[in-house]
Amino acid sequence: MAKTLYDYWFVQFDFPDGNGKPYKTSGGKMVWNTELNREIPKGWEMKTLLDIANFTNGLACQKFRPKDNEDFYRVIKIREMGDGFTENSEFVSLNIPEKVVVYNGDILFSWSATLDVKIWTGGPGALNQHIFKVTSKKYPKSYYYFELLNYLQHFKMQAELRKTTMGHITQDHLRESRITIPSTDLINKLDEILKPILEKKVKLEEENQELASLRDWLLPMLMNGQVKLHD
Repeated sequence: MAKTLYDYWFVQFDFPDGNGKPYKTSGGKMVWNTELNREIPKGWEMKTLLDIANFTNGLACQKFRPKDNEDFYRVIKIREMGDGFTENSEFVSLNIPEKVVVYNGDILFSWSATLDVKIWTGGPGALNQHIFKVTSKKYPKSYYYFELLNYLQHFKMQAELRKTTMGHITQDHLRESRITIPSTDLINKLDEILKPILEKKVKLEEENQELASLRDWLLPMLMNGQVKLHD
């Protein structure tokens, strides 16, 4: 639902105009942008992904192994981005920079081999290298998350044209990106709608993980007769 709303407003340019009608469909002023080779709404800017968000790379976590009996974070690698933490996840000391500590709701972008963008919901962890933690002090999370998710298709298309897994997305690739940027007021207006949806998504995934953990604890005892269900 959130992605559909974002596309309708900021990809199809049918955000509500001053009269509450779809901007482009209702004849809103469009101007030709030569770099994008397309029309964009009058007054919108064109910038890069680096202009709307900060991309912090993870650590080489093998250099920060915890000592015996020391508390630790579990390490978020590309595998954990897809499957969450497992018994095979690695550990890292708590004495790492806060900027590479990941919490539920943070945006992660795997930039090496497997290109993906995810909202993390697996609990506190330490970010491994080959993954960016994406943040912004200027723009709301809903905006830079969907802008990056949308542009990811461009990166993947480049990889497909080259018939390769486009080894790395570097700062240069981010600097060469081209995106349209609406007014701050319009971005914040959409964020009022999208933020609760994304927060609910995170909450539901947290609850799903608790239910899965309860299932994994209870099922073996049900199967071997340690516990039984009664009416």
